[in-house]
Amino acid sequence: MHYKGLGEVSFIRSPRARNLSIRINQRGEVRVTMPRFVSQKKAERFFLSKQDWVLKRLNGLNSFDCRGTLPPEGGIIQIRGKDYPVHLLRGDVDVEAAIWRMLQKEALLYLPGRVRELAEKHAYKISGLKIRKMLTRWGSCTARKSINLNSWLLMLPEYLSDYVILHELAHTRFPDHSQRFWAELDSVTGGLSKQLRSELRSQQIMCFPGKFPDQ
Repeated sequence: MHYKGLGEVSFIRSPRARNLSIRINQRGEVRVTMPRFVSQKKAERFFLSKQDWVLKRLNGLNSFDCRGTLPPEGGIIQIRGKDYPVHLLRGDVDVEAAIWRMLQKEALLYLPGRVRELAEKHAYKISGLKIRKMLTRWGSCTARKSINLNSWLLMLPEYLSDYVILHELAHTRFPDHSQRFWAELDSVTGGLSKQLRSELRSQQIMCFPGKFPDQ
């Protein structure tokens, strides 16, 4: 089904689905999954009620393709939807290191302010923030309410990097993954915490083997 400004939207009925859900993949393909007991019209009304959310996600998609390679003189990568040149130093054969230098610089400029905005918006308080390269996690929160964030967050669509930040902020109130934690995270993500978590897990933006953080 075609929607103006959004393109084609697929409505898929699944016997396993218990709730209506919307998924957008990295190519910008939109799919609405319906339980067997939900009518097509109800699914369409549900989608229409989420159009603004879908459009925001489509606009925030990051087109960086990790299957590509950089030429010896460097190249262009996209960070948060903007083009950035990557300059390889003379004798620098480690492309990961070159990209890492760029990411770390931009992460230090962007993430502290974004964490502050989201913390103030939802009345969270943290004791500290560190931004660094992490191989197995997008972020973490210590018992002292200090947050660690992965610099690779900048390669995600902005709404997913916001989800990671909110996930860690929610841990300042609930340090475990109890029902109370997920209820808290739902309250600051519009009830979409589980869907956003699923989308985050489907992302494959890490360019180097063995480095797929989880959340």
